[in-house]
Amino acid sequence: MSMNSQVRAVALALSVLAAGAVFGQVRGTIVRINDTEATGEIKWKQREKAYAVTTNNVEVEVPLADVAEIKVQKPRALTEAERQVRDGNPGAAIPALRKIATDYLMLTWDKPATRLLADALLKSGDHEEAIRVCETIIRADDTAAFVGDVAPIYWQALLKAGRTSRVEDLMVRAIKSGDRTASASALLMRGDLILATGDTADNARKALKDGYLRVVALYDRERSVRPEALYKAARSFEKIGQTTRADHYRSELKRDFAGTEWASKL
Repeated sequence: MSMNSQVRAVALALSVLAAGAVFGQVRGTIVRINDTEATGEIKWKQREKAYAVTTNNVEVEVPLADVAEIKVQKPRALTEAERQVRDGNPGAAIPALRKIATDYLMLTWDKPATRLLADALLKSGDHEEAIRVCETIIRADDTAAFVGDVAPIYWQALLKAGRTSRVEDLMVRAIKSGDRTASASALLMRGDLILATGDTADNARKALKDGYLRVVALYDRERSVRPEALYKAARSFEKIGQTTRADHYRSELKRDFAGTEWASKL
């Protein structure tokens, strides 16, 4: 980074701090736990851990602890970015995803955008930047490190950066959370960690036993993680020479999850 770029980055960071880390303003509705609603332009205030809702030039503050639900329409730019990623052009989606992740921080669509953004960065080989964008979300919501959309891609970025102890700690927290999708994601990562030590037949067997097959057998209703489990189980069975079982899982993946990224890898 040039000296001018560094100066601009510092100036931007200082301006955000001076403003109390108030992020993008988005039209929507906040439903409080007492069932009252506040509709208007919503923005997240990081320092206060609260939302500011402006209606007819009047601003009210709603503490995060009082929020039951946030209703915000999905940004059109996210739909377009998802299409670009599906079409195999994730790099083209990066600018829009960066903006959405910032403007919608703590406003529903930040996490899906960050997941796609981090994935695109990983595919370009920028592991540290993928970690950084995930940790922007995690600073606002620390549970995002082990539950939800961001956690699995954050773990992948940490793994590629060699930070395995951090991954293992977050996997434990995911399992303890009681969230079934998080637990299934942790088991998938367990298999990935095993294979990261060497792409051997012995490791493939262990990854199946301790990770991928557990997800296939025990988490059949967790459709967000099943395609990945089927794909990785098929690859591992292929590695150990059990082609019939590999074909079985590939067939299920193609039949039931044809439109997913994992099916496209076959």
